[in-house]
Amino acid sequence: MAAPPPAAAAAATRGPTAAHEMAAEEPSGTSEAPGEALRASPCPPGPLAAPRAAGGSSYLAACRACGVSPASCLLRRPPGTAIPLRHRGLGPRGAKALALSLVADTSIIKLDLGDNWLLGEGVAAIAEMLKENCYISDVNLSDNKLGTEGAKALSAMLLENNTIVSLQLSGNEFDDHAAKYLADAITANSKVEILDLSYNRFGDKAGEALGMAIAENIGLKELKISWNHFHSEGAAALARGLGANIFLKVLDVSYNGFDNSGAAALGEALKTNNVLEELNISNNHISVEGALRFAVGLKENKTLKTLNMIRNPMQNEGCCGVLKALQANPGTGVEILDLPDIPVSKEFAELCDAVKILFPNLLLRHGGNTKLQRKSQLKVELQTQMQVSSLDMAGAAWGRTPSDSCLNLGSISGLKETPPLSQR
Repeated sequence: MAAPPPAAAAAATRGPTAAHEMAAEEPSGTSEAPGEALRASPCPPGPLAAPRAAGGSSYLAACRACGVSPASCLLRRPPGTAIPLRHRGLGPRGAKALALSLVADTSIIKLDLGDNWLLGEGVAAIAEMLKENCYISDVNLSDNKLGTEGAKALSAMLLENNTIVSLQLSGNEFDDHAAKYLADAITANSKVEILDLSYNRFGDKAGEALGMAIAENIGLKELKISWNHFHSEGAAALARGLGANIFLKVLDVSYNGFDNSGAAALGEALKTNNVLEELNISNNHISVEGALRFAVGLKENKTLKTLNMIRNPMQNEGCCGVLKALQANPGTGVEILDLPDIPVSKEFAELCDAVKILFPNLLLRHGGNTKLQRKSQLKVELQTQMQVSSLDMAGAAWGRTPSDSCLNLGSISGLKETPPLSQR
């Protein structure tokens, strides 16, 4: 994935004619030719890009060749290293035109194409470009309906690309079949550090494939796979992958269906994992049983710093089990703990106090009766103040001062004034 050869750069500076001549001279069967897949697309080949080409003449030439209108925001783009192009409706042909102009670009390092309806066809062109471009390191392709075709193209790209560090692929209708291609890329690619696969359609089979890939991966530091359809078996497979991984620091599996078996598998993973620092398992149908089995891992883990367990039906017993696990682990690294909203029992309140004494820097957040009672008390106090203020205003209307007047509201309705206390 080196920069284009000198001949390509020279052709770019001579203009469209020279670039077309160079393309015609290339052998049709060589896979090493830069941008070959792009030139094989329905769009005729445009000139290779010079620095900042996405905002210059080569982008316009590529748009004319592909028969699409150029994005005005690109033409007006000030000098910089990012292309923010969200919600622009590029479509597949617009993506091809942009890809042609970015093949040899050396100035752009961040490419944001979220929500552009690229589909598999459009992202295939972007993927071919990313095989050749060795400068872009941050890519957002979220919400583009990429499907299995897009996953296949991205997987092939990630097997060759050694530059991308952050890749966002949320909301792209990836299913279990697409997960097989992505798992291959996760296994082989060691450069991507941040990967977002949330808001997709992964199920238990995807969990098995991705779990094995996570176990083998040696580059990922942050993985988001929230809002999918992982249940017991898929969740357990993901947890086993976490247990074997020694690089991942942040994992977000919230809004899935891990259930108690998935929580238990995560607890087992925490026993051996000594790298993970942040874990979000909120809204995963984890009940008392699952919380207690998960807590077994907390008794031994030393590295976890942030744990989010909100919106799980853990009840008072499950939350107490988590606190007891921290209490029994003097070497715990937990700094932030978010527990579900529960009725606060005496046992829970005492455990909170005891844990805070042991770990004074721990930020413990939970809902429950304590806050509800405080809100109710404030509401009663406010209502009392409003009643007193109303009485004072009524007294002033009758020429009385708040200190010596006591009005009977029933008497006011009858236009009768109750005498002051001093005159009774």
